[in-house]
Amino acid sequence: MRRCDICGLPRKLSQRYLWPGNGVILARRDPGMRMVIFEADYYSYVWSELERRLGINAADAMIRGQQAATLDYLQNHLIYGWRRTAVRYLPTRAVFDTVMKEMTLLGFCRMELLAHRWRKFIVLKVSSPFDIISIAWGAKGLLEYAAGKKSELSWRKEGEDYVLTIVLTARDDAAAVDEKALEIMREAKRELLMGGEFIPPGEERGDPCPSCALPRALTELEWVEEEGVIRRRDSGRRYIFSTGHIFIGVVRDLERRLGMDLEPLIMEITKEFHLRDLRGINIRTRHGAYRAAVRYLLAGGFGNVLEYSYGEGHLEMTVANPFYIPRLVGRMAGLFEFLEGEEARIDYRMLEPQVLRMELRTE
Repeated sequence: MRRCDICGLPRKLSQRYLWPGNGVILARRDPGMRMVIFEADYYSYVWSELERRLGINAADAMIRGQQAATLDYLQNHLIYGWRRTAVRYLPTRAVFDTVMKEMTLLGFCRMELLAHRWRKFIVLKVSSPFDIISIAWGAKGLLEYAAGKKSELSWRKEGEDYVLTIVLTARDDAAAVDEKALEIMREAKRELLMGGEFIPPGEERGDPCPSCALPRALTELEWVEEEGVIRRRDSGRRYIFSTGHIFIGVVRDLERRLGMDLEPLIMEITKEFHLRDLRGINIRTRHGAYRAAVRYLLAGGFGNVLEYSYGEGHLEMTVANPFYIPRLVGRMAGLFEFLEGEEARIDYRMLEPQVLRMELRTE
């Protein structure tokens, strides 16, 4: 993995993704895809809490969403243009070599091709997966797309690793993806784009590196290539770099099937996740905590904080280009409650289509 000579971050980050400096991260090859950097165990926590509180099985929605998102990602980001035709004739190893490198860049896992037979089967070893369901069904979708066939998937755990076996079956292109799930995913992509009219950068652009132009806040993270993970240098906390719309698409699918609005619950669960995450961490001042949070929101793709004020028992913040309101507000509410030691009264509203105003106060 080639690194920037000045900041040490992977060169592929700046080559494949764009940080305009306005709190948004976009894929260069697919400008309709908004990216975000977040804690690797966030997904599993939210899904398990939804299952526990609602008595549902979220795995089915996750699998449908992952299959649809994989197809959309391949078509618009990895296998695009003439590659869509060529991939059907490329050796299996050549196709998976590209994807395995991508997994490391995104911090998803380390993947190794153990065995394969062209258009028959593939066996993969997956080390340090952030979420085995997402990785396994993503690999399944890739092989089906490349071969034009459906497949059967199984996996087993070997120590700390997983061994995936994917066996191709009869040709059946049309049945390979749930069209409704695909449309939900694409609608989620459009939702994050906010009409494509993002608020432009202000004076604060994240102190970009003079060589690769990536925000310097990202140097707080370390891309550990041999493990296939991204970690915070100070705490060792694991992060991933992912498309932002998959989570939203799965939530929208669950809402459709359950006939209920899940956003208030997502916000509450997100708040509890970050509140739990901060326990045991020594934060000396509100100023330092909120300043670090503002810096991270900008670099991580959650939005650009235009202004904020705080004091004992209150925090007001205005954010341009906010990333999925329940997740952003829940994140800040968790930090606020940790600092104040009390439950927050949360108020938020959109001042305009791309500007969020949140006000947090103790009861």
